[in-house]
Amino acid sequence: MKLRMTTTTFHSAGRWHCCINIRRAICAIVSVWLGLMLCGPVPDAVALPTPDEILQELQISASDQQSIRKGNIVTWTGSEGSDRELALGMAVLVKTKAENILQLFREAGAFNTMESVFTAHGRIAGDGAPDDFAGVRLEPNGENEARRYIEAEPGDVLNLDAKEIAAFGALKSAGKDRAVPVQKVEALIREQLLARYQAYHKKGLAGITPYERKRGHHILANNELALATKQAKLVAKYLPSVYEAVLNYPAAKIKDGEEIEDQYYWLNIELSGRPIYVLSHRMLFRIGEAYVVVDRHFYASHDYNSLQQGMVVLPTKDGMLVTYLRRVSTDQVAGFGSGAKRTVARALMAPYIKGLLEALRAKAEKR
Repeated sequence: MKLRMTTTTFHSAGRWHCCINIRRAICAIVSVWLGLMLCGPVPDAVALPTPDEILQELQISASDQQSIRKGNIVTWTGSEGSDRELALGMAVLVKTKAENILQLFREAGAFNTMESVFTAHGRIAGDGAPDDFAGVRLEPNGENEARRYIEAEPGDVLNLDAKEIAAFGALKSAGKDRAVPVQKVEALIREQLLARYQAYHKKGLAGITPYERKRGHHILANNELALATKQAKLVAKYLPSVYEAVLNYPAAKIKDGEEIEDQYYWLNIELSGRPIYVLSHRMLFRIGEAYVVVDRHFYASHDYNSLQQGMVVLPTKDGMLVTYLRRVSTDQVAGFGSGAKRTVARALMAPYIKGLLEALRAKAEKR
């Protein structure tokens, strides 16, 4: 699409098992995102706030602002809209031109730096077609994962809706001698990923079907993504067209002279010997020398429910100010002890995200 727009406590063993899984999932997510974010420039839109205004709006203290100017990476927190949501932000000064940062993202977008993070990927074009998903494979450990699918039931082992669960159940019933039909499971996964993409591409958040959980409960990933967007008050204030485009996709109020370009990918992320299939929608904006990127995972096959993250790159007299915020929804931090679990999960995630930003800065500043 191309739119014109102008602490509660809990048992320590369970806690650490939960949070380590969260950390692994988020590390994979962020690595992929940093590798895919910017694949091309978009023409000028509206004026952005100054770097100082951004830092003030984020309530980053004067001492932390000075720390950023000295080259340190500062962490900031966003409000969390539910007990399943994790929010974490960082800000860093990169002493280079925007073109150098963009070029790094283009190189990573060619998938030449992230092989250890994912096993496969593919671009989805237009209305989507079966061939777009031809590379989807049950890897790694295909037979074990295929068995999870044909034995699927409401719960958090897999994120599936009622019809998807029924389709895999029918596949199991048609089988013989308890054999696991890996290739047939792969084909059904491709079919369901295509259907989910087409529904979202046509209807946006309204096209996302709920995940079935136990005892008749559902996870509404569309509501969680809408909540994540509505908490982006800074975007709503300074970039209302961007805010509207993200919230109301594919319908958006647009202004003359503004543009947004979006791209879609499916990803296979390996986590603890299992494949996570992700459908990613990235919206990219360019405003003079500044860049705004929003990445939305509107489907993930397990471990997390949805993700929305963004980055703003603004020019300063000393280089480019990069501000980053990620919001991810996961059942692993919900329920009893949610506050404590989220605190631990954020603490585990922060060093990895910081390391990625440090590596990004080091490469950009060498150019």
